[in-house]
Amino acid sequence: MKRIVHGLWFFYQKLIVPSLALAIFISFFTMKIVELHAGIGISFIFLAPVFHYATYEVKHPNEYYFYYNLGLSKAVLWVNTIITSIVIGFILIII
Repeated sequence: MKRIVHGLWFFYQKLIVPSLALAIFISFFTMKIVELHAGIGISFIFLAPVFHYATYEVKHPNEYYFYYNLGLSKAVLWVNTIITSIVIGFILIII
């Protein structure tokens, strides 16, 4: 179990920084519509799966083999990305 959690954390590290940075940048343009933290949360919910696709499907598709050897299938990684982005996004919206 510990190996799977570390694998998921290692996987998500490549997604969280660029997703959060771009979400903050986008939310500055939407400040008149929604509050800053809500804009970051909404943007993050949609950007994390986009960065997942860009990073692991387009740029580095062979990295899936590394995670598969850790016991994480492609479907598990996609579900983890979607659930984690929704949870982090809603936390940012609620704050």
